Amino acid sequence: MIIAIASTRAPKVNGVKRAFEKLNGKFLPADGRLSFESIESDSGVSATPTSLAEVMKGARNRADRVFQTLRARAGVNEDILSIGVEGGLYSVGRVVFLQSWACVCDGTDFWFGSSGSIQLPLALSQAVIEEGKDLGKVIDGFAEQRDVRSNQGTWGILTSDMVTREDSFELAALNALAPLFNRKMYQKSGAGGQKSETSAL
Repeated sequence: MIIAIASTRAPKVNGVKRAFEKLNGKFLPADGRLSFESIESDSGVSATPTSLAEVMKGARNRADRVFQTLRARAGVNEDILSIGVEGGLYSVGRVVFLQSWACVCDGTDFWFGSSGSIQLPLALSQAVIEEGKDLGKVIDGFAEQRDVRSNQGTWGILTSDMVTREDSFELAALNALAPLFNRKMYQKSGAGGQKSETSAL
């Protein structure tokens, strides 16, 4: 099985790979083999999404586009599972949070999972929400560093590297993969006699 990661940025790619490492054999295809491929993919949303719906849409778009790219490529006969990961913001009142999301696609269904959330300092939230700037660019000036998003990310800056951008994508990917490695629970009939839904949006 090919695990297609819809990004070439190290924090996203490594986060997804770490999620599979943590599964430690709980998720394996019939032939027992997994191979990883990283492909850049357009999210189709803002550079920094500013709502949960937009972040989830970006993750889904990435997963879907990479799946279709591999499926159409000549010579690809293996099963494919694509994973799109997207970071963005959402607001609760005047408080703005950063969160990472992952979407897993098998060509038919989509499954979602997210990381925890962290509150942004006012200077960052104003720059992105009110001024429309890209968090990936704003954080460099805020932290007085270069290319933060390719390294520890805003997560690492705000937590003194206790939680990095890679960590957030690992958790998001693990949560998105839960319906696949824990099918027994997700396909279990509920009180009403119906199985739980594994697709979304």
